[in-house]
Amino acid sequence: MSKAAGRSWRSGNRISPDGRTCHIVARVAVTSDAEGRSMGVQQKYDLPRLQPGKLIKDATVWTGADYPDDRSWVFALDAEMRGEIDRCMRIAMARGIDPKDITPEDFPLERTAEVLTELYRDVECGPGFAMLSGFPVDGWSEEEITLAYCGLCAHLGRITLQNREGEFILEVTDKGKKYDQQMRGYHSNAHLGYHTDGTNTVTLLCLETAEEGGLSRLVSGPAVYNEILRTRPELIDALHRGFFHHRRNQREPEDPPVTPYRTPVFGFYNGLFHMAYAGPSIFYCEEEGVEITPHEKAALGYLEDVTQRPDLCAAMELRKGDIQFVNNFLILHSRTGYRDSPEHTRKLLRLWLDDENSRRIGPGKMDWYLPEHSRFTRMGGIETLAAAE
Repeated sequence: MSKAAGRSWRSGNRISPDGRTCHIVARVAVTSDAEGRSMGVQQKYDLPRLQPGKLIKDATVWTGADYPDDRSWVFALDAEMRGEIDRCMRIAMARGIDPKDITPEDFPLERTAEVLTELYRDVECGPGFAMLSGFPVDGWSEEEITLAYCGLCAHLGRITLQNREGEFILEVTDKGKKYDQQMRGYHSNAHLGYHTDGTNTVTLLCLETAEEGGLSRLVSGPAVYNEILRTRPELIDALHRGFFHHRRNQREPEDPPVTPYRTPVFGFYNGLFHMAYAGPSIFYCEEEGVEITPHEKAALGYLEDVTQRPDLCAAMELRKGDIQFVNNFLILHSRTGYRDSPEHTRKLLRLWLDDENSRRIGPGKMDWYLPEHSRFTRMGGIETLAAAE
């Protein structure tokens, strides 16, 4: 298994290259959720509580230099793990299990769980993302690939709904759709700016790369927060207060087009950092009569400027058989525009994973589009935000 150069695990604490510790002493693993389903490799971690207005100094803060192009930091599946995944997939296929409903019990990984446990810790408590290479996509049908992908990912969270069209497993490929106010970007080849998605974790399995472009870019949310706090502290309050968001075409006909509450860009829930950001959804609200003040626009503009800094960005090409895992509450992600050819048509599968064990919780895209499926809404968080208005 490859790991990042200069990194180590010591007594359950994440040690970063500069010696900072994430203080992630694990509790006894919770093995089932409220409905008695196995939670796979998920665990509850004791994370340090943070104070708003203070610089964040833990393993969630990183720069692009920590993730070199040599992929030394990527987790890799070995032949034994791939064989285990293949066996589990064939058993699940014979049982007729629906991929979106698959559980860790349906896909019992033992050897592979070792790498998934460490990967999960990175996503939940460390840098907020991880990459797994060597997923066996060759020689399988699309149905078999989908089932195996869902079976593996079920160990890191419950597969949840991604849109009002009812899709749990979403194909990310260019279908000629225009990326605009009513259309999300996963069916276009357009450049997608930095944003966060709906649930705890978004995962992407690469089935085929583009002829050109389509690079994935990630930025640490806490690193962006620190930079704004250091250089333009007068803008932080506007980002803490947050913004209304356009629901685009992801709402019921009777629902208003704009959320009736503000969602903070930077928040601290249970003493833990949380980020939620989708710039176009904020600015589309102006067409519905929502005012965004000059000060708020300055805050959003500077946020965009900081995310574009090359030294903060980790850029990566997803290769065939790679799976990327991103913590939506810690990481901003973007994608460069791309061009397909007859020989190379970019295609990925995307899952949103809801992690009932995660200490990190807060509002985001799921609450704007699919509140009935949001853990934050279920826990009464949106009522609190709405009351503040």
